[in-house]
Amino acid sequence: MDGLGDDRITGDITGDIGGDIGGDIGGEIGGEIAGGAPGHFAGDSAGDLTDDSLLDAYSRAVVGTLERARGGVVSLALHGPAARGARHAAGASGRGSPRGVGSGFLVTPDGYLLTNHHVAGAAQHVRATLDDGSEHDTVPVGADADTDLALLRLAHPVAGAAALPHLELGSSAQLRVGQVVVAIGNPHGLGQTVTTGVISALGRTLRARNGRLIDGVIQTDASLNPGNSGGPLLDTRARGIGVNTALIAGAMSLCFAVPADTARWVLAELLRHGHVRRAWLGIAAHTVPLPRRTVLQHGLAQGSAVAVSEVVADGPAARAGLADGDRIVAVDTVATADVDGLHRVLGGERIGRRVQVQLLRGARKLALELVPAARA
Repeated sequence: MDGLGDDRITGDITGDIGGDIGGDIGGEIGGEIAGGAPGHFAGDSAGDLTDDSLLDAYSRAVVGTLERARGGVVSLALHGPAARGARHAAGASGRGSPRGVGSGFLVTPDGYLLTNHHVAGAAQHVRATLDDGSEHDTVPVGADADTDLALLRLAHPVAGAAALPHLELGSSAQLRVGQVVVAIGNPHGLGQTVTTGVISALGRTLRARNGRLIDGVIQTDASLNPGNSGGPLLDTRARGIGVNTALIAGAMSLCFAVPADTARWVLAELLRHGHVRRAWLGIAAHTVPLPRRTVLQHGLAQGSAVAVSEVVADGPAARAGLADGDRIVAVDTVATADVDGLHRVLGGERIGRRVQVQLLRGARKLALELVPAARA
């Protein structure tokens, strides 16, 4: 089913690479400059100033975040032609100059790392460079084009080595507009590049490359460049609160990250199943407006619906009796005003479970029961 509709954000997801990292400067930042001679901290004399004492509170917060997080940030080099869904073996391509670069970050001590789908899927072979300079082949674990996220694994962790530095995923639900964020990534191949900014807005929506809508996107003015894609967005506790994904080409400081709460759910699905499970009805559809008269007649809460343009033979919808031209207005009492709304309601929890689809067929309102299948 194709997801159609107007984008609320018209930014481009950058080539093989894009993205940012950010973090909040949360809580209290200590340290004030008080009294003393101009250019000096209180209690410091002209002769005993150190680099540390000259750092203000903002700088200390950023430096502290970098020191705690950089060990988990990974620079990615993309080799070979774009992958076509093949699950290749690590080391399958040569070691020539990379055709692109990207970023990622370790999320487990045994070498699993998150990045963007548009990074991991842009090459046949992805090679990771850790903060200590060591290089590793990677193996794909799974990817989700709908959220532009992918999971890779370092192919050959050193036997007997200590746990790898990795980042904790924070809660994006607790973020506030105005919080300071820190981005670390590999723009244009310049590994461990740090930029800072604030959370400019929350709850944005962003269209993934496959047309699906990503909800809850974080907007930041932390500078992102090609190669930042897939890196973490960090708060000042060095927790990943987003995965840098996109920027608007030609705009100044309009950058976006997939929220950590979404990344955590996708990560669990990829580790458990190798893909993200979503329910499938077996239809093609598009969003259509509803006449005001129809809305009032049936007491609908929305002024639009999902019009069925094709029913897949022997699919869940066909078996339940849906037909071309039907207009879906709700699933299990959840209103579906557009195709994106229908996508949201069709989560993995509805696979194999009987649901009720409310629809308009001509002037009549009907309720049909069907059992969604797993989307391939």
